Amino acid sequence: MSFFARLAAFFGPTRAKKTYDAGASSTNQLTLADAQIKQQAAVQKMRRGVADVSVSRQRLDLQASHLQGAMDQLSAQAEESQAAGDGAAAQTALGRHLIMGEQMADLLSQRDALAEQETMLIAALTQLQARVAGFNVTAETLKAVHTAADARHKIASSLDDLDGPAR
Repeated sequence: MSFFARLAAFFGPTRAKKTYDAGASSTNQLTLADAQIKQQAAVQKMRRGVADVSVSRQRLDLQASHLQGAMDQLSAQAEESQAAGDGAAAQTALGRHLIMGEQMADLLSQRDALAEQETMLIAALTQLQARVAGFNVTAETLKAVHTAADARHKIASSLDDLDGPAR
């Protein structure tokens, strides 16, 4: 299964969503901290995927550069052979140049496809990071609400304790 197929399966609408029963034990529930850890792991995997595609694209750029250098040498060799009157050597060099030109076209096509995939992955990563940031804000809000509720409960308990013995 390719990286993009796995990525599509992970983010696709067909991904099975876990539902939790309100009465289920805490061992079956995903805590906020666990969810945040899993989301950070997903972001890290996406970053690695973007980096892998970027490195592959850069390798193809380097290969294209080397191939272009070889093609330039063959062109110069063909001109030298033609000037020296060796038509057969010039034809051979031009034939090799033509083959390398086809390889260069394939290489550039692959590089362009990788650049397009890289752009799509960067957009998906940006979207995922925004989702994670939104979730983190929601999680922090829930924690604050929980802390405030605990504080209200403690204050109410303290006030009840103070009011109780006086009666």
